[in-house]
Amino acid sequence: MTDPHAPSQVRPRIPTDLVSFDGAALLWIDAILLVPAIFGLMFLPTIARVLALSVIVALVVTYALLYLWARVHPASTGAHLLDALHIGPTRATRV
Repeated sequence: MTDPHAPSQVRPRIPTDLVSFDGAALLWIDAILLVPAIFGLMFLPTIARVLALSVIVALVVTYALLYLWARVHPASTGAHLLDALHIGPTRATRV
């Protein structure tokens, strides 16, 4: 029989209500989506790689334009779309 008070037998109590697992979703997105996409792009022919890169650049430029538009016009449809997707600029709250 082992001693229940020995240092190797004592398990610390970790309060799980204070720990947030929101960041774990980002790890799964990286592991499932981004890593295969990056390695998949590495082995594409040159013309397909250029096409994929141009699509990525177009998406980034589109998001940047929508983001800037949402900052200037916070009541617009684009601002509400980015807000619904949780990727928009922070809105100033009036008191």
